[in-house]
Formats: sequence, C-alpha cells, structure tokens
Amino acid sequence: MTKRLFPVPPLLRRALAPAAALCLALAGCGDQTGVEPQVSRVLVSPARALLVGVGDGMSFSVTTLGPDGEPVDAQVTWSTGDPAIATVSTRGFVTSVAAGVTGVTATAGGASATAELEVYVRERITRYTPGASYFGRNGYVEYIPGTLPVVLAATHGGLLDPAEIPDRSYGVSLNDTNTLDLTMKMRQALIDLTGHAPHTIVSHLRRRKLDANREIVEAAQGNPYAELAWEEFHDWIVTARSIVAADFEGGMFFDIHGHAHDIARIELGYLLSADELNRTDAALDALAVVRRTSIREIGRTTLLPFSEVLRGAVSFGGLLLAEEVPSVPSPRAPGPGDAPYWRGGYCTRIHGSLADGEVISGIQLEHHYPGLRDTNENRQIYAEKVARVIRRYMLEHLGFFEPAADVDARR
Repeated sequence: MTKRLFPVPPLLRRALAPAAALCLALAGCGDQTGVEPQVSRVLVSPARALLVGVGDGMSFSVTTLGPDGEPVDAQVTWSTGDPAIATVSTRGFVTSVAAGVTGVTATAGGASATAELEVYVRERITRYTPGASYFGRNGYVEYIPGTLPVVLAATHGGLLDPAEIPDRSYGVSLNDTNTLDLTMKMRQALIDLTGHAPHTIVSHLRRRKLDANREIVEAAQGNPYAELAWEEFHDWIVTARSIVAADFEGGMFFDIHGHAHDIARIELGYLLSADELNRTDAALDALAVVRRTSIREIGRTTLLPFSEVLRGAVSFGGLLLAEEVPSVPSPRAPGPGDAPYWRGGYCTRIHGSLADGEVISGIQLEHHYPGLRDTNENRQIYAEKVARVIRRYMLEHLGFFEPAADVDARR
C-alpha cells in the first residue's frame, strides 16, 4: 500500500519557519554544540563546618567565578574526601557517617575548592564517676560529678582563646577574673568540710569566645564550635541537676560570677530586681513574688516568711554575714538601694526552680574583687566560709546535705 503525502500549503509553511528556526537554536540541533562557561575559581561556603553526631546534616553552597571574577552558571559536582566520615548529595547536602575530619569538594569547569568538615560524636556516658573529669570537644567544657546535692557552675572565668572561634561582636566580653579558680576552691572546701564533692561544671573559654550565661544566639553568635560548647555546658548542668534530684529530691545550683561595682559586697541574684528588693517585707512575702524567683521551690515549702528566706538571719546573705562576708540582700543590706545590682541571669533562670516542678533552686553569686577574688589567700579564705554557709543554708531550708548511706550505696 502506498502512503500519500499531503503538501503543506505555502502560507502555513511561511508561518512555521520562524518557530522551526527558534527550535533549532534552543535545542542545539544539527551540528551546533552548547559551550560550557569557563570557570576560573570556585568558592565553597562555609569554609569550615561541624556536624555533631551520626546522621546530622547541613547544606554547603557554591559560587563559580569566570575569568573576569564575575559569577557564572556552571554545572557543579560534589564529593567528600572520605565517604566513611561523611557523604554529600548532588546538591551539596552533607550527612555525617562517623567521627573524623574530611573535605567537602565542589568541582566545576576544571576548578575546585574544598571545605573542611569535622564530624564530632559525643561519648555516650551511662554512668558518671564522682571526682572524675569529663571534657567536651577540645576541652572547652569540663564536668566533675559529685555526691553532694550541690551544683557549682563557673561561666565567665575560662582562659582558652582558640582561633577557630572568633571574638564575639556584641555583648559583654570581659572575663570575671579568678572566678574559675574560686569555683574550684569552693569545690575543694566542700570536700574538706564534708568528705563529699559538689557537681562542678566550668567553661574554659574566655568570655569573648563564649558567654554561657546568655541564650545561645548572643552566647555563641553563630559559631558552630562555640554553639557546641554552649550545649555541652548546659547539658552537663542538666545532667548534674538530674542526678541531684534523683538522689535527694532537691538541691541547690550556684552560678559563680564576679562584679566590678563600687561596693565590695556579694550580690545574691534570685531573679528579683533592685526595685523589688527595696520594698517592704510584707511586699516580698506575697506569693506572686515567690513565683518569680529562682528559689521558688524553697519559698513554696518554707514555714518562714519569704522575706526572711531572702534577707533574714538564716537567708544566704544572713549566713554570709555571720561569716563576716558582706552581701545584698542580707540583714545589713536588705536591698541594693540606688547602687548597681546583678539580679541573676540566664543560668539562674534556666537552672533554678523558677519553673513548675523544678526541685533544684538557684542563686547567682556575684563576687567583688578586692579582699575576695584578688589573691589566692583571700579566695581560699572565702571558699572555706562559703562552704560552711552552703551547708548551713541547705540544712536550714532543705533539711539535708551530706548523702545518706543509701545514696552512697547506689553509686
């Protein structure tokens, strides 16, 4: 059977001709060949990155530049130096596989660039040994478990100054001089007094690198290494508080700081403002005030007026006064008056008993420098005094301190 061919009318043929020519141009028909743009340089961002744990992931971006330094649109291929550490998709999404350091490489038009990727996998600890030191990545954070119902935290006394963490660009960056050593002396003084140690968590980073007494955005300012240190610091406080709550059903958290105010006295932060502390005892006894403090759990269970817990003879300030250590609030200084005063910061708010169900109360201790933090001898004298105060305060308001025999037996 013969096929019949129907000719295209001339008018229709003329109408289709431009469309056919456009199709050939776009499709590279015939012997025309598409030309890949010339790439002289490839930029990968970020240049260094950190993934935490197996299965963590992040996207890398790439910029391809032509000979004139202007961006060009080029096909990019991705690879990792060691797929056993991390893998990468065709779109630059990297997934961690195991701990280690490898490169993430983007290649285009014969040019390439490689970013450094570290995969950090935290050690899984199911049981902590009291007195042993546990360190986070690069030793930036240290946790020493204890057996007392006390958690000490040193936030701003570290001395490490790593280049991988840039200086923070906003917020307070000055260290609290000698507060890390002061915290360790307090720990040892409690051991000497009772034979048992508190839980102790310290940041070894300078404050210009990390401010762990701020929420993570201001604290680390987007640096992944500082963010991990922040997380380790607070995770270990949570761990310590959980151990204390399980062993004692209550306890105390002390955040150790230093201030540079003119009056040489310890400023005790309960999350109450100077204006609130300047009010009458009757005003401070209100339940609404108790609920706004970091010692809410003590205020909930005490038989004393809350003003007595804050600044009476058996308050923390009152017991410091008995050791001849001036503080505010206390019987001698019920409120700050017009003087500057630190009310307590992020750590006290998050790790005290402000929230419902929290049984670990918290106090921020802001220490003056002259006569207390200035010399090794003065730090030692104060550490011994505050160890006695902590013990008396907790026996007064919680009814316990040294571990009972059944607590020791569980360890």
